[in-house]
Amino acid sequence: MALTRLIPDATMDILLQQLVNSLSVASVIILIGVGITLIFGLTGIINFAHGELLMIGGITTWLLVSHGSSFLLALLAAVAVVGLLGFILERSLFRFTLERPMNGFIISLGLIVVLQHVVVRMWNSYQKSIPSPIDEVWQVGDIRIVVMRAVVVVVTAIVVAVTFFGISRSRYGLALRASVADQETAALMGIPVRRYVTGVFIYGSMLAGLGGALMIALFPITPFIGSTIVVRGFAVALIGGLGNVSGAVVAGIILGLVDGLSKGYGLPEWTDAYSFALMILILLIRPQGLLGGTAGPRAV
Repeated sequence: MALTRLIPDATMDILLQQLVNSLSVASVIILIGVGITLIFGLTGIINFAHGELLMIGGITTWLLVSHGSSFLLALLAAVAVVGLLGFILERSLFRFTLERPMNGFIISLGLIVVLQHVVVRMWNSYQKSIPSPIDEVWQVGDIRIVVMRAVVVVVTAIVVAVTFFGISRSRYGLALRASVADQETAALMGIPVRRYVTGVFIYGSMLAGLGGALMIALFPITPFIGSTIVVRGFAVALIGGLGNVSGAVVAGIILGLVDGLSKGYGLPEWTDAYSFALMILILLIRPQGLLGGTAGPRAV
């Protein structure tokens, strides 16, 4: 029997609408999760300040757009600014914690407070928002698709595809996977491991900046949004398998769907509880994550 015969048309429309809306949320979470899993895979550092990098990307976009810049230029600037910040943080702080990743974790907790207070001091703690860069809405039957949400999904898909093929097919990706497998042997073979660590840290930070720019195009943000998003990012990385880019994408889609469906059919205030209950259940059944791997790009 066809699914449409089992589910009333109105209910099916609501279901499809929630699924469409949830994909844009999933896209931002995927960008954060991929950045986290790449950095952890090569450095072993659990950077809880990664969410603050997303927040700074959003704030940068808001600043430029509110001063007359186009959204595209603001997005590129946000990616560049957060990438530069990631470079500074890696060189000045995290580089000295590679032998003791737990120290890097503790430093990242301190960075959360520092970055939040710097932003609040400079631009207050109120919500920041920008006009939607694209106001158009597509009507497909009874389903309304906000074009900006579709753009977020497409941009994320392109970035993830480039990341995946860069890791799995390019010479850089081969050297990166060798560094993850055995840093000492890779260094003896002439691979500049420390340079690769810096590069991965910058790239992961740039993904966070991109996520922040895309998020503020959809929703208002505050200086404290990073703490909420980073927890979901780590949930994505853990569910998919720490270090596994493909797993982060799959887990991000799953959590995005849970987010959308819980808001449409459950208690919206319980959305986080549903997501983390799912994470706990999956990790109890499969501790290595859905697609396995705790070794960064090697698990791609």
